[in-house]
This record gives sequence, C-alpha cells and structure tokens, in this order.
Amino acid sequence: MTQLFMTHPGPLPAELLVPLAPGLALREATAADEKAIAETLAASFEEEWDVARVRAEFSDAGDVPVTWLVEDEQGVVGVASERIMPGTYPDAGYVHYVGVLDRARGRRVGATLTARCLQGFAERGLATAVLETDDFRVPAVVTYLRLGFVPTYRSAAEQGAWSVLLPSLFGPRV
Repeated sequence: MTQLFMTHPGPLPAELLVPLAPGLALREATAADEKAIAETLAASFEEEWDVARVRAEFSDAGDVPVTWLVEDEQGVVGVASERIMPGTYPDAGYVHYVGVLDRARGRRVGATLTARCLQGFAERGLATAVLETDDFRVPAVVTYLRLGFVPTYRSAAEQGAWSVLLPSLFGPRV
C-alpha cells in the first residue's frame, strides 16, 4: 500500500459539479452526527473510529471549517471535510477523509462530497486543492481524476506506484 498525493490545479468550481443521485441529500454535519461519522469512517477505512477521534479530526479541529454528509433514507452514507492548512498548503484546500458506505457505492457519493469540498475551497478564495489516497482505492482515484485532480509525485515510491496504477486504469500503450 502506497499513499498517493493528488493536486487539483484549478480553477476550482464555483458550483457543485456532481448532482446528487435520487434519494440522497447533501448537508453540513453537526455535533449530533459524530457517531454516524465515526461509523461511516470505520466502515470505509477499516480503522478504529469513535466519537473522540471524530471530534479530534473534525469537530474540534481548528483547521476543519466544515464537514459534509450525504444521507439516504437510512442515514449517513458518506462523509468528507474541507481542511485548511495554510502553513503546509498556502493556496490550497485539503480534501480530508472521503468515506462512503458500501451500500452507497456506485451512486457518485464520493464524487459529490469531493466536488462540494472543491466548491467550498473556491468560496474561501483558494486557488487549488490537494488530497491523499491509497493506491488500492482505485474507484476513488478514478473519481479524483475525473474531477480534475492530477498525480503529484512526492517520492520515488509514489512515482512507482502511479506508474503501475495509471496503466491499469487506461490500458497498455500501443
């Protein structure tokens, strides 16, 4: 597993580019959603998530101004947040933890959440966006590429991972 870095060079969209599928709703998270966020992220990333971690990473984090949720009739099915890190990424927003439950896969929930984060960065006057993902999260990588993100190499290991992943997505060159 290699962590991959991607950059959206801009311009960032001023409006939501990915419409919601029927039966889904997009909204800003509140403190009452912390348990559902923890459950969604635990299922999405197969990691330990609880309300305390959600508070540390999202609710109480000074660099996360907003967390977005997508819901269906059963509850939260996706989560992502806008993270602002001016010391590390001065002109860029950081797309933070895009997680989607299995039951919502294929409904463009991750794309909608990511697009909403990009719109939020544009509203904040940021010029670009960045994110990190894993090389095995192929559907997420495809989504990010479709939204205008491009691979950015921070190391030889990342360049090697991209050189394996991209041909697998687009087929061999002839």
